[in-house]
Amino acid sequence: MRRIRQIAFCIVLLLAGCSRPPLAQAETIAHPDNGAARVEYFVSRPSGDGPRPTIIFLHGYQSPDARLGGKVFVDWGVLDRFAKKGYVVASISLPGYGGSSGPEDFAGPFSQHAVEAVIKTLVAEGYTSRDKVLIQGVSLGAVTAALVAAHDPDVAGLVLISGLYDFTAYLDHPPSPGALGVKTRFFTQIGGGEDALRSRSALPLAPEIKASTLILNGAQDDRTDPEQARRFAQAIQAHGGHARAHIYAQFGHEIPVKARESEIDAFIDETLKH
Repeated sequence: MRRIRQIAFCIVLLLAGCSRPPLAQAETIAHPDNGAARVEYFVSRPSGDGPRPTIIFLHGYQSPDARLGGKVFVDWGVLDRFAKKGYVVASISLPGYGGSSGPEDFAGPFSQHAVEAVIKTLVAEGYTSRDKVLIQGVSLGAVTAALVAAHDPDVAGLVLISGLYDFTAYLDHPPSPGALGVKTRFFTQIGGGEDALRSRSALPLAPEIKASTLILNGAQDDRTDPEQARRFAQAIQAHGGHARAHIYAQFGHEIPVKARESEIDAFIDETLKH
């Protein structure tokens, strides 16, 4: 009987040692454009004193029945993985997703200001080094990230995955059924108009981007244009910036994490730990 109790005790200790740390909990702040609206975000902070280099994750479009917003990065373990490397890591729910108030504005000013507000909050709390912020965005999140960096010269790095950077050219001639779907969502949310297209196009703002930039796209992507990824990188370089594009020949809009993880990790470490 004593032997059994000893074994049971060891099992309890083993299970306790293997238990996962608690997941990041949702936090909210008031939206700077509307005090009644909330911006939801999740943060993992490494042990020790700040401020620290910080990674901001922005999700892409999510269907109405799966609008988890920034929580998807928590569930995937992304925040915990980078926090263990010493980074402060935050994922933001864009307006209309997760616990963030709408309206959706397809990477427009309301979305950009939500991201900027979270960064300012982390800096004010002493967690984040203002000149050591990198934003990684996927699809809609990539569009938003590029526009935030174009208006904020202190952003140190960008990782843009499967984004669009010239809406005027793209939506004038949608090349695929997937592109038509993007156009439909754009006009449903925004209503169209030249000003709306221009204000969400990062390509003309390439001279303003000071962040080191990695742009990834699938050659078979039916919802974006890999040629825009190349043009955007070239435009940033032409104005003295640092950017490169990697087009994955075998992939479409979804570039598997395993295929891009090592390249992105190396870029983040080089950019934020330099």
